[in-house]
Amino acid sequence: MDVSTTMQTPRKWKPDRPVSKGAEAYHEAVVNAPYYIENLREFVNIVSDKIKEDDIVVDFGAGTGVSALYFLKYLKIKFRLWLVDNSAAWLGKAYDIFKDNPNVSCFLLEKINGRYETLAEIVGNDIADHVISANTVHLIPDLGAAFKGIYSSIKPLGTFTFQSGNISRDGREKGTLMVDDTVKRVHDLALDIIRTNDKFQKYRKDLDKRIQAEDEQRKFVFPDPRPLEIYLKNLKDTGFKYIEMNYKLIRIKYKDWLNFLRVKRLQAGILPEVGGKEASAEEAHDRDLLITLGSDRLFKELEEKNPMADDKSFTTEWVYVSAKKVA
Repeated sequence: MDVSTTMQTPRKWKPDRPVSKGAEAYHEAVVNAPYYIENLREFVNIVSDKIKEDDIVVDFGAGTGVSALYFLKYLKIKFRLWLVDNSAAWLGKAYDIFKDNPNVSCFLLEKINGRYETLAEIVGNDIADHVISANTVHLIPDLGAAFKGIYSSIKPLGTFTFQSGNISRDGREKGTLMVDDTVKRVHDLALDIIRTNDKFQKYRKDLDKRIQAEDEQRKFVFPDPRPLEIYLKNLKDTGFKYIEMNYKLIRIKYKDWLNFLRVKRLQAGILPEVGGKEASAEEAHDRDLLITLGSDRLFKELEEKNPMADDKSFTTEWVYVSAKKVA
């Protein structure tokens, strides 16, 4: 059954349980972080001339609502904002923030027959004036299916604009990092601490086997970066035209990045070899300590060796891509 052709009105969502601790922690780690705000201000600048009064704007992969907060703050017009995510736990935080705002609605992508619903199946065809997506597209396994659903949901002449700090491309300045670069290095440094520091000796048994076994979990939370060309090809294959690209270098303070790396839900993907997805209290404590120690080593390493870092911060590149539906 084609859900998009039988649905009369978009299926709004509201949570049936309290906000998860993981969603709260992630939200608090990034909502006031200067690098995150700078990133979103750039995003708003890119789409500000596209969005008009009373437009329907879909935030695809809205997460805990951080991007929505800043779009509503910086766009000085009235528009309808629809928040869409596939995680009820995280979307519950966004709902909690915006439940009293009549111009904001939440929609959940359900998993059916082994796949998530597409955006068009949730909101309908030719409904959205624009779709935006912040820090999400690099997490999507099947870009083709997701982009097709987004394309179908957009009205003719509408736009799709996304952004990520985890897209690789030729031409990046030497020393400029992606999110994945830092996470992989912290993982390796934490493993080295396990191997050399007797405080963590109990985690050495079968460590190499666990590293191999947990590879899938690490890549689920922090997928390997894909080159920009793959995103562009999927946009073109879907039918999008007039593709524009922007790049921005953003410095991230070490203290702000450590707050991000210490989010417990993320730590299950940074260092799953300690505790896995269901860590005990002791394992969660030790994992947090290992990641903190590994981060301290990373920051010192960057300060001493990276030409784009100093004693307070390092440099990342964020990629912004915008395309139009002309059919």
